[in-house]
Amino acid sequence: MNPVLRMLQARIGRPPGPRAAPFTRWLQGVIRGVEEGAVSVEFLVRDDMTNPAGLLHGGVQAAMIDEVIGMTVASLGADTFFVSVNLAIDHLGQARAGDTVRAAGRIHRAGRKVINAGCDLMDPTGRLIARGSSNLLKTTMVPDYITRLQAREREATDE
Repeated sequence: MNPVLRMLQARIGRPPGPRAAPFTRWLQGVIRGVEEGAVSVEFLVRDDMTNPAGLLHGGVQAAMIDEVIGMTVASLGADTFFVSVNLAIDHLGQARAGDTVRAAGRIHRAGRKVINAGCDLMDPTGRLIARGSSNLLKTTMVPDYITRLQAREREATDE
């Protein structure tokens, strides 16, 4: 099993840790399921995530989808970072403050340089709120979490 997948699975049921990106901590998603190429995350809709009508803001819906797509791509275990080339969102439903919404990400196609992924955001009854898709481009950047995981892997093999 790849080390990123192992790290994500260790976070199941827990809020983002102190090393998570600030925006990830603000979203406060809790991972509910992880396998290679598929990630499920729940988010509690807070008042500061709503629009003037009291509904989950479309921009926050897009952010949740983008966050889960990023985790889903990371679950593949690449040793460098992928960046979004585009993000398309269809807003199809609504949620209110106090609702827990679930985002389910999946990989549609993983090429050597570009990955196409999608994510469905569902309300507490399982009804579709939004559907997103994204193409992500492989970079040469190695994020801190991968550097830490690689160091742990080396330490484990040295023991």
